[in-house]
Amino acid sequence: MPRYKLLIEYDGTQYSGWQRQPNANTVEEEIERALSQILRQPIDIIGQGRTDAGVHAEGQVAHFDYSEKLDKHRILFALLGVLPSDIAVWDMEKVDDDFHARFSALSRQYRFQVITRPSPLWNRHAEMLLGDLDFNAMKECAKQVKGTHNFESFTYSSEEQPSTDCEVTLSRFEFDDPLIVYRIRANRFVRHMVRRLIGTMFQVGQGKLTVNDFSDLLYKPSKNKSGHGASAKGLILEEVVY
Repeated sequence: MPRYKLLIEYDGTQYSGWQRQPNANTVEEEIERALSQILRQPIDIIGQGRTDAGVHAEGQVAHFDYSEKLDKHRILFALLGVLPSDIAVWDMEKVDDDFHARFSALSRQYRFQVITRPSPLWNRHAEMLLGDLDFNAMKECAKQVKGTHNFESFTYSSEEQPSTDCEVTLSRFEFDDPLIVYRIRANRFVRHMVRRLIGTMFQVGQGKLTVNDFSDLLYKPSKNKSGHGASAKGLILEEVVY
């Protein structure tokens, strides 16, 4: 049966994350409902992974199977008219039958946006953080994150994620006053990992924690330790690499 890959962008403000769940409005459910309406049969899509409530995406990937050949432009145009305005499927392509949005992925990249002054235009997509920051200390923390680590101090124990080891290939801050952007790329992520990393690094930048405190969380991981979490609204899934 032909398999189709979708590239998806969404503002996650009004959603309880990506993955379908009972009694909650999710991005996956909205796209499945739209495709089922257009193709006149139930459609089940599989995403590259879940995003939490309030998290956004520019490059979410999903796939679905359909028994017939589809016209890409017709489907994309139809989705534009059916999906809510805060979700867009901006590309679709036929892929090999063994392609899997989740298990074929080699890496994922996120960015976290922080605005350092009041800004109505950034309010939905960046966390506001006022006051002076020690950028050098934050950069040192970001540098330490690169590599393979056990991120148990930056997640929570769960049977769904028996391993908390991740290989991080990119971890850096970019400063463009009044915006601060943190980018991170890894082979996999555990729940809340990026938000707890960035939240803890900003605690260091504010002088509430030291670089040594951050190092202790990173290099001596423990389920009894917990990094400080940042808000969901600043987090954006940028890209999934296959």
